[in-house]
Amino acid sequence: MPRIGILLALLTIFPLSLPASATDLLSMAHKAGFNRCDSAILEEFKGLSENGEGVASTGYFNNRSFSVMATWGKDKDSIWKNTTFIKFGRRCLAYSLVGSTFPTDCTSFKSENPQWQEIRKAADFTWTQNQGGINALLKDLPSGGCSVTYRIHQAYTIDPLPRPSQKAEKPDKENKDTGSG
Repeated sequence: MPRIGILLALLTIFPLSLPASATDLLSMAHKAGFNRCDSAILEEFKGLSENGEGVASTGYFNNRSFSVMATWGKDKDSIWKNTTFIKFGRRCLAYSLVGSTFPTDCTSFKSENPQWQEIRKAADFTWTQNQGGINALLKDLPSGGCSVTYRIHQAYTIDPLPRPSQKAEKPDKENKDTGSG
């Protein structure tokens, strides 16, 4: 019985969206009280919206952080992404762990993507790095294809506060201060 309670609690904390788009993620973020990072969420998950086959799960810790895990794509050509957005000063920081599948083996992946230079082998993983210093792990999949996993960090300028509506900006005619008196 306690396991069912824990599962139900997790489902309420991390709602699942089927299908998902970046605008769905914005709606979930706003419902959680997380705002002013809209442009960061839209940019980080534009692939989710472009693909149309996405599924996402969200979670939040408070109004300063919001987490999204999403998948999209098709068999042997798919992406999963887990991003935590954190409001820090005037920045919205996005920390992502990204995984993708390549339709052929990892040797083919490396030959088609020479920017990923091999730096070390460890068990059945191949560590690579690009010129920007980003590491990626490559692993051949038993069913064919190559799993590619990397992490990235981005900083975005926090979105401005929404402007008051035009109606709120216009003074009431009856209470208008004319400056006389």
